[in-house]
Amino acid sequence: GESIVRCMGRRVLGAAACACALAEDGRGAAMVQIPAGTFIMGGDAKSGAPGTATITLERFEIDETPATNQHFRAFVRETKYKTEAESFGWSFVLDPLLSPATRAENNATVEGAAHWVAVEYAWWRQPEGKDSSLKGRWDHPVVHVSWNDAKAFCEWAGKRLPTEAEWEYAARGGLPDGALYPWGDGTTALLGKKWMMNIWQGEFPAGDSGEDGYKGIAPVKAFPSNPYLVFGSIGNVWEWTSDAFPGNNPDEQLWTLKGGSFLDSVDGSVNHKATVHTRMGNTADSGSYNTGVRCARGAGGGGRRAAAGGKSAEHEKLVKLAEEGGIEAVQEYIKSSGSNAQVMTPAMLKEKQQEIRRMREELQVEEEETEEIEELARTDL
Repeated sequence: GESIVRCMGRRVLGAAACACALAEDGRGAAMVQIPAGTFIMGGDAKSGAPGTATITLERFEIDETPATNQHFRAFVRETKYKTEAESFGWSFVLDPLLSPATRAENNATVEGAAHWVAVEYAWWRQPEGKDSSLKGRWDHPVVHVSWNDAKAFCEWAGKRLPTEAEWEYAARGGLPDGALYPWGDGTTALLGKKWMMNIWQGEFPAGDSGEDGYKGIAPVKAFPSNPYLVFGSIGNVWEWTSDAFPGNNPDEQLWTLKGGSFLDSVDGSVNHKATVHTRMGNTADSGSYNTGVRCARGAGGGGRRAAAGGKSAEHEKLVKLAEEGGIEAVQEYIKSSGSNAQVMTPAMLKEKQQEIRRMREELQVEEEETEEIEELARTDL
């Protein structure tokens, strides 16, 4: 396999990686140039991408890393932007990462996925809730980012969200079609015995062994870049793209996320199989502890747009599947396309928010009744 070398002060794979990164202009991450080319996209069912497509792209640029907390702070300081997690007043966080105090105060979870806790005051600046901060984590990817947040950030930086094709092409780093990983020969999850991505090892959700060096989210340059000088494309955090995603509700627009996160695994036994193909979809106002953003710029191409009326450009494909194979065919396609999302839909968010409010109101009533009883008891005495 290729050896890890130093190139322009960076840890990269092989001499072919020695291409110039564009200078950072103060808005978002530094960008790298991605050459024009034609490639076969997709082709790994366990990664949520069972189908393939031959895509031709013009040259474009993409951020060398996902946006960091430092980058996002600059955006918020300049624009006074308020993320959707902050507007909701809470977001979902993985239970084992919560402090005992936060866990005690937040007990609303998702049915069938109790490891996701609805945590009040969890947003990008307080990733695990009100008793957390970004101290020592300014070089970590910003999280609790929705598609709307990601789009606004990239526009502020003078960039845009990448298409799914651009993202996958850049993530592969020039390796041949069929490569699952942007290192070695593209077929093995490790480079020799060395972990090259931040994913889950051990029992889920409480037993991450941290064999790759990290339990939870890692810095954006924790692992070497690929041959295109792109860092951290697989694992760590999901990254939004500009492409529509097929969903089972034609009136609900979904958008594509790529790359998986630290909650995914080598073989898909835990959540998704983490490769350059990994994908799933979610609504524009959804985000959680493992969603981030990487921006692009330039001609590129390969995008799928939403159709008029808010329906996905792939809606016609779902209609055809329904006509030919019935609802079972549609459900199977949705399942194989990675729609078993780990981030939550607005409907789930609103439902949980209402549940939390009801619980708090009930507790408040109980406390008031207890106080009244105690006051009556003292009066009787």
